Amino acid sequence: MFHLKKFTDMAKAKVSIDFSTHNFNDKELNVKASSIVDGLADNPGFPSLKESSVQIKAKNDYYGGLLAKMELGNRQITAEKNVARIELEGILKTTGLKVQDLSNGEEVLILSTGFDINRKPTPVGILNQPVNLQIKLGKITGTLEVSWDVVPGAYSYEIRYTQMPKTDTSIYNNITSTKRKIMLENLTPGQTYSIQVAGVGSDPKRVWSVETVSCYVS
Repeated sequence: MFHLKKFTDMAKAKVSIDFSTHNFNDKELNVKASSIVDGLADNPGFPSLKESSVQIKAKNDYYGGLLAKMELGNRQITAEKNVARIELEGILKTTGLKVQDLSNGEEVLILSTGFDINRKPTPVGILNQPVNLQIKLGKITGTLEVSWDVVPGAYSYEIRYTQMPKTDTSIYNNITSTKRKIMLENLTPGQTYSIQVAGVGSDPKRVWSVETVSCYVS
């Protein structure tokens, strides 16, 4: 029973309550709020939120009026608009949380209110092979600068390297980086190294880049 409940909870849709400028510019927020007002008004699935619809409409109408006056370039109006936006974002977020609770995560019910849902991330699968591996001498003795092209879907990278020539007993050094370049340090001057990179994603399999041999470490 516990496992069934856990699975059900994971399958629930989540109401998107991020109304920041990252997701909506000023005019888009005005339009989105109007859509939510219409979606909540007389919605049989959310009778208790009818008053919330009225409140959102009042704040959105005021906010929209200020947007219309923004063309005048008045600083005072801009300041008032910014405050009105914060208040509108606040009531939309609060109402969105109520929709989440009342809908029990049912996607169709949520969408009927005009609110959006957070889309579940799609598994990326096995990542592509890193390409364009570049190696340069570092500015400090015993270092190499390594870079490569970004691998779509990778949230970090694994870098492995070993001294040349390789043998059956060669041991690889492994480093993890969240960026597409790294500085290898404490290398042996006058030595060459075999270097490879792989993207790290949701799939545990690693697809390593073509082996690249460095120039002599200075």
